[in-house]
Amino acid sequence: MRNYLALFHVVILPVIIYFIYKETIFYSFLSIALLFLSVFISFIEWLVLKKIRHHESFLRPFKDKFIILGLLLIFVIKKDFPSAIFTIFVLRDIIVGSIRIRATRDDIVIRGKLYGKLITFFQFFIVFGLLIKNFLINSQLTEWVALLNFNIIIFTIIALIIAIISIGHYSSSYTSKLRKRRKEGKLVRNEKMIILANRRSGSYNNPYRRHLLKLFIKRRKAKLYYLPNQKEMYSGISKVIKKFKHVIIAGGDGSFESALNCTAFKNKSLGFFPLGAGNSYYSYFYKGNRFEYLRSRFSFREIPLDTLEITLDKNRRETTFMSIGIDAEVVKEMKNIRIHSFKDYFMAATKVIFGPRKSYEITIIVDGNRHYWQNCFNLIISKVPFIGYGLRSVLGKVRPDDEYALGLGNVNTHSAFFNKGLRLWAMVLTQLGLNKAPLVPLRGKEFLISSKMEFPVQAGGDFLAYTKNLKVKVARKQQVLII
Repeated sequence: MRNYLALFHVVILPVIIYFIYKETIFYSFLSIALLFLSVFISFIEWLVLKKIRHHESFLRPFKDKFIILGLLLIFVIKKDFPSAIFTIFVLRDIIVGSIRIRATRDDIVIRGKLYGKLITFFQFFIVFGLLIKNFLINSQLTEWVALLNFNIIIFTIIALIIAIISIGHYSSSYTSKLRKRRKEGKLVRNEKMIILANRRSGSYNNPYRRHLLKLFIKRRKAKLYYLPNQKEMYSGISKVIKKFKHVIIAGGDGSFESALNCTAFKNKSLGFFPLGAGNSYYSYFYKGNRFEYLRSRFSFREIPLDTLEITLDKNRRETTFMSIGIDAEVVKEMKNIRIHSFKDYFMAATKVIFGPRKSYEITIIVDGNRHYWQNCFNLIISKVPFIGYGLRSVLGKVRPDDEYALGLGNVNTHSAFFNKGLRLWAMVLTQLGLNKAPLVPLRGKEFLISSKMEFPVQAGGDFLAYTKNLKVKVARKQQVLII
């Protein structure tokens, strides 16, 4: 039922537009009544569904903006509403969205939901005012139009003021939190560093990336060691790194993940230099002007970072990010490719998108709290990397060593036909830091996942296996180097 209601809010827009253009008393009244019905149903939905958020339709998050901006655009076309003000409303959403994306990438959480709700509230009054104005003109009750125009102007001014204030708030919050974040962690002044380079990584053959590596080595006065071309690339590494406290892994996400699972590094401070194709860790270790950080000698900060332990069919592995579902299917498609490139990721993603439908019936228990998802198409559990920033912006600031992992389920209440398109929409929402359907955020120390049918699992960019049962928990702390 709730899915049909969500669809109703979207479908009524062209109907209201049709009624507006009929320009009769009857149809003008119907346009007002239909919009009022939509608002009333939204209010009832909010009262009933606010405690079961994860059962929302993915259409619900943007239906209000869809209706408001759609109707305001019609009134702009009819020259009943200033195009400049409509443009400011649209630009405000674009600017705030851009700041949110930047903040997410820089691991900064900005709270400002009230602004969006207030702007939407007053914009609804503006639209209602314009619809009532149409009704009065069609009814030839023009003596009330002047008073109504005055109220529309007042609501428009208030909405504009809130829009401008919200832009200022987001900008100042982002700037101040960025300055504060740069002071986190223990400053590393005297580096004694070795760089372990994996020549099998996807970007090692890129001349510019090798040039950056040479500059990085020179600026840090570090020792370079090439890892052997063998399956166990860290075999015998204890002797190589024995005299060094700070170790930089120059490779891809898989190279760093392998280091996490090697006991030789557990008492070291690990850093990262991006030589892979994906490099999710890159955006975590270098926050801000990342290439500039590789070219110049900025000081590292040392922080403790929780690692996650995955138990899969009695096998254990440490990681900082993993997923099941569509993302894991993409990684599976690249399982037999020795050196990954962006082209490989793109081709694998295309194959999965145009392949069979992906839907999983999942039961997940988080610290004893049970969740059942009938149509889950993706689930991420993470502590950091780039993949974790969206989770942190949705769930709020989480310390890297607070012993909690973050989870983000993608749950669709509609047909599985929409799942793959919704995966892209979910990525947009996390980049904007918006906690909206189909997202279901989770936070806990232990995750127990089970399903009647097998689901794919990937960790750190490596495909692991298909399974029906999975356990993820916070395992230990690893010292890492970030800028």
